[in-house]
Amino acid sequence: MSGPAEAERPESTSESDGAGPCPTDPAEPSGAHAEGWRTAELPLALRPRARLFTAGPQALSRSELIELLLGAGPRLADPRRAADRVLRRFEFARLAALSATDWQSAGLGPAAAARLMAAIELGRRTAGRSEADRRPRLDRPASAFRQVRQLAQAKKEHLVGLYLDAQNGLVHQETISIGSLNTTRTHPREILYPAIVHLALGFILAHNHPSGSLEPSPEDLEFTRAVRGAGELMGIELYDHLIVAGAGFTSMRERGLL
Repeated sequence: MSGPAEAERPESTSESDGAGPCPTDPAEPSGAHAEGWRTAELPLALRPRARLFTAGPQALSRSELIELLLGAGPRLADPRRAADRVLRRFEFARLAALSATDWQSAGLGPAAAARLMAAIELGRRTAGRSEADRRPRLDRPASAFRQVRQLAQAKKEHLVGLYLDAQNGLVHQETISIGSLNTTRTHPREILYPAIVHLALGFILAHNHPSGSLEPSPEDLEFTRAVRGAGELMGIELYDHLIVAGAGFTSMRERGLL
């Protein structure tokens, strides 16, 4: 008995669209579909998903990539035929601009159209963002604290450096020492070296007080002044020094101690 599901199965029709690549597709990789074969009839090792895992996505044709996004299901009996039909109907360069109505005009159901549109949008967003755009922005003490808040759980004192670019983007994070700042005697050069290597314009220090106190100790203040002075000589600014504990954090910059 036919129902609504049957109406959305144009992929199972017998139109003579074949199974080969469209004219604008790159050459089909070795071992791919023979003319008229469905993916389900191929050996497992020759199916697009298996070849994607073994040879990478670059080894697949455009039609196979669309086929993987469509997937097989009760409303899509032959995703390979559906993918070929899409590429015959629309130029490949136009796919990113297609609307849901356009996709469905090629015989796809709403779910398949939505998957393709979502995948294209993800690709557009990831390709359009540079590495700098993806860096966390530490432009306030609170944003720096979120980056190191796990220090509040540490049983020993940890000193962490957050190294920033000109837009306050985090280019590198490093645990510089573990143990009391007074006993480890961390030298400013150990803090500035990562800044030089990663071409940081400035940096933020953060360390925890396992005692739970958020008050900078005299040793903390002396250490911070020494590091700030060394950074000034190198042209690398110390923006802040955070004290982290279970109750939150203290910013030396906000307290006027830096």
